[in-house]
Amino acid sequence: MGISGGGITMLWMAGLSALALLICLPLFLHYKRALRLPLAVCFKGLGTLCAFVLALIAAVKLDPRCYVCSLALLIHVAADIVLEFSFPVGGWLFLTGHLCYIAFFLSLVPVSAMHLICVLLLLGFSALFFWRWRKNIGKQLPVFALYAAVLSVMCACALGCFASNTLSGILIACGGALFFFSDSMLLRRLLFPSSRAMDWIIMFTYYAAQLLFGIACLQL
Repeated sequence: MGISGGGITMLWMAGLSALALLICLPLFLHYKRALRLPLAVCFKGLGTLCAFVLALIAAVKLDPRCYVCSLALLIHVAADIVLEFSFPVGGWLFLTGHLCYIAFFLSLVPVSAMHLICVLLLLGFSALFFWRWRKNIGKQLPVFALYAAVLSVMCACALGCFASNTLSGILIACGGALFFFSDSMLLRRLLFPSSRAMDWIIMFTYYAAQLLFGIACLQL
């Protein structure tokens, strides 16, 4: 007896999620600590590439709008790799990917009051972080503020998808929340001494967010 289309989709989601979280994540952190950067960046990029494959499958088989999500994920794959060699260039690539995400999320759920409320809340959290850590951030504040503003809009658009009352909308909203949390912890790690556990938290929530975006595409 063959496997149904839904069963194959589930296998793709489970297999690629396991590859990202159970193989790519620990191997990336292991090789990064061992200072074997070429292997580290390969596994780091491969983790996000898993989410890209999910979105691409959805774009080809289900909804062409998912090509925009695929593009965002592909840009983030490049950003993951470049970030390990040049933080500013990697940051700009992430910013570009966020703009693609904004376009994708708004194609699913147009701007509403919920979006505006979420933007204000996330910008408020960002402002609070910057105020508390302003001495450590120093002259880089304008650059970080620009990134935080775009990140807040992107995550607010993701959270706004919750209003669609669909499984895909819920998954995207959860992904947006995780993405904001992950980048907030990344900023803290950049500014203050952190334990190895922080690296695991940052990367796990980051991969989980990207995978949720990819899986959500398969639920459209």
